[in-house]
Amino acid sequence: MDKRHVINALFILSFPVYGIGTFVSASISPSAGYIMSMLLHILILVFYVIDLIYRREIRFRLNWVYVAMLVYIVTVAGSLFVGYFKGLPESNLSMITVRTFLLLIPFHSFIAFTLYNENHIDELPMILIKALSALLFVNLFGYFALGLANAQHSIEGRLNMPFLDGFYSGASILAILNLLIAHRIRSNRDRPIESMGLTFYFIMNMGLLYMINSRLALMIFLVIFMMFVVKIVAMRGMYLASLLFIPILLSSAYLLYQLVLIPGVSEIIQRVDVEDVTTFNGRAFLWKDGIDWLAGSREGLWLGNGYKGHYFLDLITDVAELWNTDEVFHLHMHSTSLEVLICQGLISYAIFCLIWFRVYSFFRRKYKDGNMEGAFLGPVLYLLFIQQVDTFVYMDGLGFVLFALLVSRISVTEPVKHTTGVEIPEITRFQFTPTVYETESYVMYRHTRLQ
Repeated sequence: MDKRHVINALFILSFPVYGIGTFVSASISPSAGYIMSMLLHILILVFYVIDLIYRREIRFRLNWVYVAMLVYIVTVAGSLFVGYFKGLPESNLSMITVRTFLLLIPFHSFIAFTLYNENHIDELPMILIKALSALLFVNLFGYFALGLANAQHSIEGRLNMPFLDGFYSGASILAILNLLIAHRIRSNRDRPIESMGLTFYFIMNMGLLYMINSRLALMIFLVIFMMFVVKIVAMRGMYLASLLFIPILLSSAYLLYQLVLIPGVSEIIQRVDVEDVTTFNGRAFLWKDGIDWLAGSREGLWLGNGYKGHYFLDLITDVAELWNTDEVFHLHMHSTSLEVLICQGLISYAIFCLIWFRVYSFFRRKYKDGNMEGAFLGPVLYLLFIQQVDTFVYMDGLGFVLFALLVSRISVTEPVKHTTGVEIPEITRFQFTPTVYETESYVMYRHTRLQ
């Protein structure tokens, strides 16, 4: 087993270990869970540093995307400290310090992972399929065999994967996994047995996605999957559409309700109620509060209001009353973009969008060129849209881990490719013939080398 295989094995195992860490964070100790989640990532970095020392080879190959990502992570961590010093309930200095490392370490371990695989880039989608599959099977074992449920957020009667950062994260993991599998099946025309196995796996995941019953996640997945099937997934305008996704949803809520009333669709969606569908299970109230803040007071717009900024702004007290809860600091905006805007500010959000645009452009180009890395375009689009209506990509969630993985790929400058020179025949004998150049004042001799 060479060094690359060691790193890849640690990478695959890091996903289920990260998931188990989220369970420990929610049920036992946040700090202990954070440490557990980054344990395998620390091992990857230790392995990489020891290897660098042994090889005595240090080359700086990180570009501006790395710097931008580092600045963004600093703003995320900074919001934690701002929230703490503002007096956010249930926040303590040791916990947020460890959480800061949880934001930084996986991203840097993914850079090491990318460097070890730079000569095998086409294998990255399949390695991620294995990593997400390991995370999925650990969750299924925890739920069906051990009887565990998600300690942070669970709903009775639905599939509650225990080793994830939230109930709906399971739907997103399945959606991303199936988009990768779909691309693999299309690319495996000369491997029918593998394609058949992956097809059964795809169908099984669809069943699990149905058992979770996240309507927004399912809707986003189905739209992107159908675009992939008809080969328009790389069409122009998708990035802009993702940024405007909340206004699009709010303005088309009643139309969506009419669509779910179509015979057959309502049986799949299961929960069909005009208020529930048109408010997206109450999320619309949160989004409207965020939009009202953006159009109204805009307090803390540039630099943010700290982690759980809505709590300090009394922004969603109406929703807290509607949902009959006094612990407003436990609520969130159900939108990564709104969380970044309110908690970290417009500058941080602009950096976040710039990084995402670079990620989207890179993998869109790979897809159009027929490169195997084009498999990541589907997951990129899914993350772009789901982050508007869910906190899957916010803070240290598993969506952020996947985001960090995608960013790490484009943070490393491509190695300089040396062209093959013309072979020079071996010279066995030298002969020198004097050549005379006469001028008015001197004679210069030039010896000509002959083979």
